[in-house]
Amino acid sequence: MNKKLILSIGTLLLSGGAWASQTDSGSFQIDMDGDVDTIQVRADSNPNLRRTNFFTGLNYNEAVFERAPKRSNVRLVYLDGSTRINEHWRIRHVLSEAWLTEGKNQERTDGRVNFTIAPRYEHWVSPKVSWFAEPVYIRGVEASNGLATQELKLKPGVQLTFGQHFISTTGDYQFKWRERYNREDNDNWQAYSADVNYVYRYSPQFNFGISGTYSGTVDNSDYEFRRKNYNVKPFVRLRHYYDITTEVNTTFGREESGQHWVGYDYASISINNNKRITRNLRFVANAQYKEGKRNGPPAGVTDWSGGDKEELQFRVGFNITL
Repeated sequence: MNKKLILSIGTLLLSGGAWASQTDSGSFQIDMDGDVDTIQVRADSNPNLRRTNFFTGLNYNEAVFERAPKRSNVRLVYLDGSTRINEHWRIRHVLSEAWLTEGKNQERTDGRVNFTIAPRYEHWVSPKVSWFAEPVYIRGVEASNGLATQELKLKPGVQLTFGQHFISTTGDYQFKWRERYNREDNDNWQAYSADVNYVYRYSPQFNFGISGTYSGTVDNSDYEFRRKNYNVKPFVRLRHYYDITTEVNTTFGREESGQHWVGYDYASISINNNKRITRNLRFVANAQYKEGKRNGPPAGVTDWSGGDKEELQFRVGFNITL
């Protein structure tokens, strides 16, 4: 698969708008594993409803470089979901552990433990308008390297629903710290990101839309930490045979960092599947292929990167609702 094929698929996904219907219904939402930042249907305050939803499983990523050894990452996700307390409050919680294999001898590092907790307040102004505010705390620890990272995000968002049209926008401001045990040269920096998402809920069996993301650092005078990333992602969602839900999406973007703003132009295609087994259990199987074209530094400056790269990523597990 190459970038031209990914582009063709992306164009096809965008053309889904030609199939739009004018039937007015806000109940055609198709949910997928990973929908954490948007609540498209107003929460019911009934205390008997299921309140906790989380994913547990395995993520695998492998990257092959033009002029460097391959790199693979295995992440065991113990818990990735949220618990609703009442109509306005819910708490997101994530706990995972990752192992990285890289280098000429494919050496494997000890596990990195990541923990996230995020209380979120949601408020519906009307059946068509809602907003939320969410502080997010993230901590990662690499015991073998004596390294710990912490991150605090302040994330607001607004959601608009007009019949079958759904629009959401979120932003966040990030405070990041990197600590090295037994050393005094710890680091801290700040970053931000913004997302816009549009969904047309054509029917209970078919949704389509497009999303865009931009992220960057606040202080671009520090070459070590400055970076930016922007992309667009058209997608379709289908509910089809045997109660399987599938999303196909393509992403086109660019990432840059460092003194000369070098990085990658990238394109990816993802096929994500959810299969409902019982009322409380769904099987999740996702796959992604990604290409990165290296944008090197100006002439006369050495490029220390691995050059162009290709990546494969898989996510397999269960989504559990209690």
